[in-house]
Amino acid sequence: MSIDNNKESGEKEKKTSDIFSAMPQALKLRAAVLFFINELPEKLDRIKLCKHLFYADGHYFQKYSKPITELPYLHVEGSPQPVFFNEIFHLMLAKGEIEVVPNIEKENSSEGRPLVMKGFVYKTSILFEDLFSRDEKKVLKSIASLLKGSMMLETRYFPNLYQNYVQTPLYETIYFKELPAGKRPHLLWKAWAKKVFRLLGE
Repeated sequence: MSIDNNKESGEKEKKTSDIFSAMPQALKLRAAVLFFINELPEKLDRIKLCKHLFYADGHYFQKYSKPITELPYLHVEGSPQPVFFNEIFHLMLAKGEIEVVPNIEKENSSEGRPLVMKGFVYKTSILFEDLFSRDEKKVLKSIASLLKGSMMLETRYFPNLYQNYVQTPLYETIYFKELPAGKRPHLLWKAWAKKVFRLLGE
């Protein structure tokens, strides 16, 4: 029984690893996953990681008419998710490229601030393989810096992309759309920062 299980597991891993040789996009997705986990260690769970990938691909598409990873996204529970994400992520875990760790946070209560486990997050000791152009890397860095592992302002920064994903029926493909002429992909960050500082000053 054990031999059969090991054989089945080995065949599944080989089949999964074939994704990288058959699809160059899978290598790009792997590199993007490692990029975000390197930039935001222990801040991303599955939903947050997939949303960082989605907003990076979507923003790049709205600027250059193609996504960075060139993979389509599906609307799954709680987030958009790249096609083959589960298979690629499984292989990265099997190879020890990613580590899944408990997300422990302090929570206010009448008894003080006890430590509470709130799901799992990711960390890695593997540097991402730089398969990106200068513009692609600039967008990836911008998304990591802007969202910082939090989705609190996703609707403000990326209203068109957010609306596009939530209006797509569950388990169907999310299609990136060109913005109308004159529309910007998202708020100008410098202009937004100035507005915040003005409001704080008032």
